[in-house]
Amino acid sequence: MNYLHDNDEKSAVITVIEREVAAAAKGDFEQYNAILADDALFMPPNSRPRSGADLRRWLGEFLEGFAVEWVSFRHLEVVVDGHHAYHGYEYEWQVTPRLGGEVITGRGNGLHVLRREAEGSWKIIREIWNSSPAGD
Repeated sequence: MNYLHDNDEKSAVITVIEREVAAAAKGDFEQYNAILADDALFMPPNSRPRSGADLRRWLGEFLEGFAVEWVSFRHLEVVVDGHHAYHGYEYEWQVTPRLGGEVITGRGNGLHVLRREAEGSWKIIREIWNSSPAGD
């Protein structure tokens, strides 16, 4: 199989992450789910790891229950190494309960691990992030 040049590969990875950010902002579970590998594992702050049906249920409930507005999202680095890629990021968001309630502002940084699937597309297989206190 012929792979794209390194910069094209990095752009393809960033495109997947941009789709994730957009899906969260739109509350679109189907779009979000489409970029996750079947064996995806999320490790959110202050919570247990999520995978499989548990991850899909957790994401669906979050996207249904909260409106996400990105204050900022910054790509830090992308490393492509064969069939895997690593993407670091920083974020700040505001999350508002859809049924009413106070806006929650959060910020932090994280890491995505992606895998090139058999047909050549990139999918998220791992995501871990933390929350940083304001002013940090």
